[in-house]
Amino acid sequence: MLYPQKINAKKTDFIIRVAILISYIFGLLLVLINRIATPGIRWAGYCNAGIVYIWITVLYLLRRNVNIASHLFIQMLAISALCVYFDIRMGFQAWSINFAIPLIVIVTNITMLILSIARFRNYARYAFFQVLIVLLSLIPIFLVYENMVNDKSFSIFASCLSLFNLIISLIFHFKDMKTELARQFHL
Repeated sequence: MLYPQKINAKKTDFIIRVAILISYIFGLLLVLINRIATPGIRWAGYCNAGIVYIWITVLYLLRRNVNIASHLFIQMLAISALCVYFDIRMGFQAWSINFAIPLIVIVTNITMLILSIARFRNYARYAFFQVLIVLLSLIPIFLVYENMVNDKSFSIFASCLSLFNLIISLIFHFKDMKTELARQFHL
């Protein structure tokens, strides 16, 4: 069986409530650790903001019928911007462009690869966003080119993985991608 059996709504709601409770306890634990270990640096608020952001995203996905690839693209933009904002707010140590953005690019491209395999027959819905994600994934290479990145290997790997993902998509879904891009750009 390719897809798991759907569980009923009561079980799903119960699982979500338990997971939110665990996240809440984890957030309180982060605040406690922050106050004990490093009271001068308030990092727990950033972590808890991330937890809240993730839950808003997950609950939105569960309640809405959205194109997963479009949602991935929007999340990739939003999380990258959030990381850069946090980095600037904390004195710009460049961790956002050295590690966070390349990691976001890697995770997004792996997710798109899994999506393209799982949704083989319906890939045309995701083709346009695959191209947008690849274009956005070239930002780490631009940062390397502008000498803004200290550790170039992680950024280069992220962009190469994105190009690899595009090549795999072109090999298996060229016709779908061509049709969808022609439709999007009115060619």
